[in-house]
Amino acid sequence: MNSQLPKNYELVIPSILDKISEVESFTEKITNEMDFSQEEKDSIAIAVTEMANNAILHGNKKDQQKKVVIRYQLTQTSLTVTIKDEGAGFNPDTINNPLAPENLLKESGRGVFIVKALMDKLSYHFDGTGTMVTLVKNKA
Repeated sequence: MNSQLPKNYELVIPSILDKISEVESFTEKITNEMDFSQEEKDSIAIAVTEMANNAILHGNKKDQQKKVVIRYQLTQTSLTVTIKDEGAGFNPDTINNPLAPENLLKESGRGVFIVKALMDKLSYHFDGTGTMVTLVKNKA
């Protein structure tokens, strides 16, 4: 474990799906600074890239003039990642359960469900400037 914690990092990308690979690479560098297991690193990478993808597609509607801001806060005991878009927001209560029989064959709608399973915390904050998703992964 890096003894220089806490640390904060920020990545800002335009709303272009091809930028997801940058998010994945940056997230990998961040998780390598902490003593997460490979499984935890993979879970974090999946969760962050899924939420960044949602910010681009659903939040910013692929408007390349809008940005996605990803902030990483590393501490001795956890990693907190916030992903903020410039979209209008949504109601998380309207997300369908992907395990419901009527949703099993749908091609989308599983991302938030998967992220909830991979991370220790998932929360949303809505204001007039966009949606912010907060993900937390605690050290085992």
